[in-house]
This record gives sequence, structure tokens and C-alpha cells, in this order.
Amino acid sequence: MKTSAVVLCAAVFLVAGCRVGGDDSDAVTRTAAGSACPDGEIRWARVSEEHRLIAVSRPVEVDEKDGKVRFSPVRVRELEPRVETSGEGPSVERLFVSLAKRLGWSADAMARPGKSSSAAERDDVGDYDGPGTFVSARSVRAVDAGFVADCSGKPVYGSVSTWYPGSGASLQCGVDPSGEGGGEPWIAEAYELACGS
Repeated sequence: MKTSAVVLCAAVFLVAGCRVGGDDSDAVTRTAAGSACPDGEIRWARVSEEHRLIAVSRPVEVDEKDGKVRFSPVRVRELEPRVETSGEGPSVERLFVSLAKRLGWSADAMARPGKSSSAAERDDVGDYDGPGTFVSARSVRAVDAGFVADCSGKPVYGSVSTWYPGSGASLQCGVDPSGEGGGEPWIAEAYELACGS
């Protein structure tokens, strides 16, 4: 990796979503296959998608002659996929296939309930041309969406929170990432946490 304050790289790993707040005492969390609603339309509403910081390394001092440097992630947050419904509705698999189609994503790569975003944390290796203090950060693409499913003429309401493969960034402390193409909120959060403001 050449000296650049921010280097974004696609990550090939699975990602998880977070639970939306609110009173969910009457919600049903479905995790099994099988369904009382094998067909019928599923309509999505308020589908939000954003990169969320999940881990950032501690700052590492790099000398010109250090060569490759290993960065170990420290967890910032953990996202857990979740499906909530107002009653017996579509199977989890059917919901994820429908949501993936809506987003234009691969349903296979979307994290299902039980697959934490901690699965996306991994060590990074950087190779720098010059000295400095560097950090590495990891993100996932978090998705939250509401839905209504037509189950034999009866509407079933619910929500899905999940995560999908994200990206990583290498940041140089003392170099504002927003001026180097790293203006995304998750990058700014990583920089502030690891390098200070």
C-alpha cells in the first residue's frame, strides 16, 4: 500500500446488522425455516443502508524501513442480525432473498441471525513508503428495513436488521481523512477514536 492517508479496500467477508431500538416485547423473532406465509407480496419500507465502523486498530508508529506492518483490530461495536414480525409471517430465508433483491445484493452474503459482525474482524497488513503513525479500520454495510407481507390476505408487519460485506481503510494520524477521499462517517469515527480529533 503506497502512502495515502486513506486507502479503501473491498473486503470479502460477511457482515451483520444491528437491532433497531423501541419496545419489542410483543415481537416474534423468527430464526427457523418453514413458514405460515410461503408466498404473497413482501413490500419494503424505510430501507436504510450505511457503512458502520466495527473495529479499529491502535495507532502504530511506522519507520521508513519497517516494510509490512500488521494491524490488529479492536472491536468498536458488534452488530447482530435480527428479524422481528408481528405474527407468523414469511420465513427468514424468504425475507432475506426479498431484501437482497431490493438492494441488488447477493442473498448468500447477507448475515443471518446468529452471525455476528465479529466474523468480519481480521488483521490487516500495510506496506508504507514513508514514516508516520497509522491505523487500520474495518466497516460493514448495515441494513435496517421495515416490511409488510401479505399472508393469505392478512398483513404481517416486521423489520430486518442485517449486515453485508464492507470495506477497510488505512488512516495516517495527523492527516485529515476527509481531505484524502475519506469523508464517510465511519472513517471519520475511526480517525477520531484512534488518532484524536
